[in-house]
Amino acid sequence: MKTIQKISLAFLLLIAVALKLNAQNQIEIVIVGSGHDNSKSTQNFQSIIDKLKNFKPDMVFGEYLPESDYARLEESNWAVKVFKKGHAYIEALNPTTPKNIVAQIKKEQKALSSFAYYHKTRMDLAVNYAKNRDRGNAEYQIFILENYMKEKFGKEEQAQYAKMFGNIDSLKKVGLYRSGSEYSKIYFPLIYQLGQDQIYKMDCQTYDKPWSEAWAKTDSLYKIMINKAKADSTSAEAATLKAIESYWSYSEEESKVFNADQYAGMNTVKYGVLDEAWNFYGGSHFYGYAGFPTEQVKAMIAQWTLRNEGMCKNIIDQAKAKNAKRIVVGVGASHRKWMEEILAKNPEVKIINYNDLH
Repeated sequence: MKTIQKISLAFLLLIAVALKLNAQNQIEIVIVGSGHDNSKSTQNFQSIIDKLKNFKPDMVFGEYLPESDYARLEESNWAVKVFKKGHAYIEALNPTTPKNIVAQIKKEQKALSSFAYYHKTRMDLAVNYAKNRDRGNAEYQIFILENYMKEKFGKEEQAQYAKMFGNIDSLKKVGLYRSGSEYSKIYFPLIYQLGQDQIYKMDCQTYDKPWSEAWAKTDSLYKIMINKAKADSTSAEAATLKAIESYWSYSEEESKVFNADQYAGMNTVKYGVLDEAWNFYGGSHFYGYAGFPTEQVKAMIAQWTLRNEGMCKNIIDQAKAKNAKRIVVGVGASHRKWMEEILAKNPEVKIINYNDLH
């Protein structure tokens, strides 16, 4: 009997050690639901940066498309169209391209890692990132030049910068400098303050076309439901519409709390529930309701899930390649809930909510 007890105790100790080792080897990931337009926000962004900086991430990801993906996408894809102006702008001002642009980028990265104030090298790096369709890092280098380096330029450097990039208004116009974005407000300053040299890309656009098709079908049927509800306020469709409008609203008190700290608000369970309803015409809660386009919403959610799974895979693959242990992911708030749920199923990952950071 004592022998059995000893074996059982030893087995339990082995399990405890295994669990401890597994916890130590997990990748800690903070998915920060973010606003794409922060231009009118009164948020204290440095307090957000400090909170994320205290987490000490090895890598910071943004909702940017990996450069290799651009060649596989159709010209009609929104991500391709969004970067087209900026890419063409840089090409027009800088027509000469290195024969081996990837090798040249690595050479410039290495030079800047030894001395950050090689201004011309940083300008070249920004240009080569843009030429190589690395939108995220082209924007990051331009952000550094504009915010931390430009004031230290000599006359020759000022002239060179104007020749290579034009002026700030032109950069804004073509989308290479977005002063109100989450990147300019939070993630680029965070990376710079951490002393890191790049933002990592994790977006996935593989499913954009079927997503758009499912969205269009849902929208069409939802409008039919609205018209029926307007035509007859006593109809079942009217009752469904009333239920949706009640379901996807904050109470007055909840709204006050949210507006006091929007980034804290966007990373709550409540926001995740409401955001699903806003993005999916009421969401899964209304499956089967009269007039509700249940099958079409399911089709939308299926494509949305595939995109978020692709984004999560991009994060994990790159994290493992870099042997990273702590990661911050800045992503549109509508992705946060889905990505947390997907990554939480991975035993190699530990999800930490933004609101649990100190």
